[in-house]
Amino acid sequence: MEPKTYTTIDLRKQMGEILDRTRIAGEPAAITRKGKTLAYLVPAEWFEQYMAQQVHGPAARRLRSRPGRGLNGPAPTPGAPSP
Repeated sequence: MEPKTYTTIDLRKQMGEILDRTRIAGEPAAITRKGKTLAYLVPAEWFEQYMAQQVHGPAARRLRSRPGRGLNGPAPTPGAPSP
């Protein structure tokens, strides 16, 4: 499904309507400023499914398997050499 595009001004003026369209009708929305997409608004269920896949997917398992890194460890210090 192609997201409907709204400017940030549209979003300010029509927040309730846009949220209802997303929540009730399942219509995603692209939020733009000066012609550039800033964010996507999607139904909560879509995002929750996406997050569940990220947390339990193969990439997440690889990150968790690296000691001191990834999802369960601290972020690397900027400028520090990689292990």
